[in-house]
Formats: sequence, structure tokens, C-alpha cells
Amino acid sequence: MKSDRFPAMSNRGLRAERISGMDAWQLYQETDLQVGNGVCLMVLDRSSVDGDVCEHLIREVGDRLHLLPVYTKVLFDPWYNIDRSMLVPTTDVDLRRHITRLAMPDPGGLAGAAKAFADIRGRHLDRSEPLWHTYVIEEAGSNLCYLVSLVHHLLVDGDAAMDVVGALFIPGDVSGTPARPVDPDNTFEPRLRSVVADGFRRKATRLRRLPSLLRTTLRTRRIDRAHRRHSPTTPRTALNCTLSGESTVALTVLPFDSMVEVAHAQDVTVNHVLLSCVGRALRMTLQEDGRSVDRPLVAAVPFAMRDADQSDYITEGVGSTTILRIGMCDDIADPVERLTAIAVQAREAKEAQERRGVNLFRQWNEYIPGKAVSTLFRMIERFGLAENIDWPCNAIVSNASGMTLDGVVYANLPARQCFGAGPLYHGMGPSIFALNWNGEFCIAVTADRKHVRHADLITERIDQQFTELLTATRELQIRERRA
Repeated sequence: MKSDRFPAMSNRGLRAERISGMDAWQLYQETDLQVGNGVCLMVLDRSSVDGDVCEHLIREVGDRLHLLPVYTKVLFDPWYNIDRSMLVPTTDVDLRRHITRLAMPDPGGLAGAAKAFADIRGRHLDRSEPLWHTYVIEEAGSNLCYLVSLVHHLLVDGDAAMDVVGALFIPGDVSGTPARPVDPDNTFEPRLRSVVADGFRRKATRLRRLPSLLRTTLRTRRIDRAHRRHSPTTPRTALNCTLSGESTVALTVLPFDSMVEVAHAQDVTVNHVLLSCVGRALRMTLQEDGRSVDRPLVAAVPFAMRDADQSDYITEGVGSTTILRIGMCDDIADPVERLTAIAVQAREAKEAQERRGVNLFRQWNEYIPGKAVSTLFRMIERFGLAENIDWPCNAIVSNASGMTLDGVVYANLPARQCFGAGPLYHGMGPSIFALNWNGEFCIAVTADRKHVRHADLITERIDQQFTELLTATRELQIRERRA
């Protein structure tokens, strides 16, 4: 989709930035049913607001807009562009078009907000506007309100989202805080000559780097072959399907202190604990629905390589995140044995990626034509091909760092809970996104109705599996102390 209208051409001094190949991929892969949005559901205490919550948010965001670069950037792709799309800041952001009200679905409360989350998740953002939207959901007689926010994934990834919109979490009046200066080395005037010159320069740079990338790819493939035994084989399951476009979302909260307790006792990480519970929950959900699982499921886990292969400009907020493929050992019934096995798998996957030292997916995305990516996903969607393809994972499991401070505020309102989700992709399974928020481990399961009828079938099993794991861990500690 072309966006050759630049709404702020009259605003002199504004500079364009070229999006990276990874960011562009988030645009290219979009279809009617596959949308590249990150989603966030936040529970706010509105009791301090004397008046309309929506108006309060518009005022607060407006005071912070100069500190929120992703909220002020518009896609710019004119006819004379010879390279990837650009982002150009605009001073013409109408916040009333981006912060709007939404009625609370039945049955109300967090369950009703989850329904709104499921409906909103798949909406396409208007590419002629800054790529974000916040829906305000209020409930009569309650001091709580719910925000469902969409931000296009080309602007944020999981952990970076907190950095990118961090200004919204600063308490008090920040209207006078100076904005971070623009890097002149990676920006240019959005004029014909500058756009064309930058496009040619970047194409020449990529051509010059191609022989080195080919050598790196061959070296990396040799490393991969040498350690192939550590790479899990992904089974074909009902989770690997063509999306229907109808989403289901379920939310659950685990006590973070208890997650840490298990992790410390078993000498693993919280992420390992999450994978152990999620993998078994997915297997049980499939089996209870009469769907076969012949091998352990495989999770795609985002892994930030922020210091690796900074070879091209990366849009603010998006680092060189790569994906680790981790077998979830969900065929092991004993919770402690399963956790130990997963930790081994995860450590081997991380070590293998560190040996590789490069994010080849990101690197090659600098060269892949956007038309090819777009055509591929549209063909998969149109002809329902996902079921016939061997995909790298059965689910996407992401654990963002979250907020660890007490008394978190968002737009000067107490933020009680926060749940997130990334995009759903054809063939890649449901998305499980976890966030440590003020001592609560907030988990959102986002799925297509073809993955599972109701996402709460998965969250119920996650809760069950964690309870079993916590109990088994404590019993093991008691036995060890008695021995």
C-alpha cells in the first residue's frame, strides 16, 4: 500500500528515516487476516479523574507527545522511492482520532475487556496516519477502566515497547522535558533528491556487503549442521493452521514471587518455568480436543541480540531480535523433570545462537523483495496452505521484562495490570505473552478459533500446571531438608 501523502511537508526541519528490512517485513507480511500489530491491555484506576477519562488521556498524551516519537511518525512511500518505505514525523497528529471510546462487552470487567482485546487485535491501522490507536473502555459503577492499545509491530518489539512508550509511565508533568535529539546520520530531508540519493546509497551498501553475508551464511550453516542434534523437530499439529481471522483471548495472573521461588529452587529461569507450563498446557488442550500430538511441541521464543550485526539502520525501538526454537518437553508428565529438560533445551538453543553470533533472518531481510513476502502470505491465506507446510514452531512464547517497580502509573493513573500480545501468523500457532507487572506475572493467550475454540482452555491448564510445579518443588525441598 502506497502512502505518498506527507501531511507535514510545510513543517520544515522534519527528517525521514528509512525502516529496516526487519521492520519492513512486518508490513510485507500483512494480509486481510494477518495483521502486524502489537496489542496491550492495561487496567487503570480512574478514581482520581474528575471528569472524562478519554479527555484525561488525550491531555496527558498531548503533553508527552514530543517524547513519543512512534506516536508521531507516518509511513512515507512516494512514487520516486527506490528503496524501503520511510517514516516521517508529523506535527499534525489529531489525538481524538487515535484515542477513542469503546463500549464494554459482556460480561464486563476483565473478561469483557479480554473480548474487546480479541476483537481489536486483528484490526488494520490506517497507514496514512501514525500507526497506533488506543481504545478506552469504561464500566459504569467501577473505578477501573481498561485501555486496549494497538501499535504496529514495525515500531516496537516486546521489550523495546516499554522504552518506546516509556514517557507515558513518567509521573507528573513532563511537558517541559526536552525531546531526545534526532540522529542526523540516519535521517534525511523527505525531498525527492534526498530520498533517491539515500535509496541508491543503501542499495549500493547492501550490494557491497552481499559477498560477506554469503560467507557468513555458509559459516553459520556449518555451525548449524555440527549442532543439528540440539535442534528440535517441530511436529505438525492443529495449531499450525491457516488463520480464520476470528480471535480468542484469555488472561491469567500468576504470583511472580512464586515463579521466582520455583526458578531459584530448580536453578532455572522464570522463562523456563513459563515454557514448562505453557508446553504441557498446549499438549493437554490438544489431546482433550481429540487432536494428536506425536512429538514434543516447539516454541518460538524472541531473543534480543542488541549488540549484534548493526549493519543497517534500525527504526527506533526495534532491535536485532532473533528467534530461538526451544523444545518444550511437554511429553514429560513429571513437572520437575519437564522443567529440568526444558532448561537444558533452552540453554543449548541460546548457546547455539551465541555461537552463530548473527541474526541471519534480519540480515537477509535487507535483501528479500517485499512483493515476494506479500505474495507468499497472500497465497497461503487464499488457498489455505498453512496446514501443508513444515513450520518452525507450534506457538510463539514471549516473556517481556515488564515493570518491576511499585506504584506504576500510566498517564498519571495507577496501572494495576498489563497484558500484551504480538501478531498471529499463518501456521505459527497461538501467541503466549507474559509480563511481570508489579509483582504479578500477567499472561495473555491469543489464538485463532482454528487453534483452539476458547483460549481459556489453555490458561486454565497453565494455572493447573504451575500449581503442580510449585507443589512438587516445595515437596522436593522438604524431602531434601529431611535427608
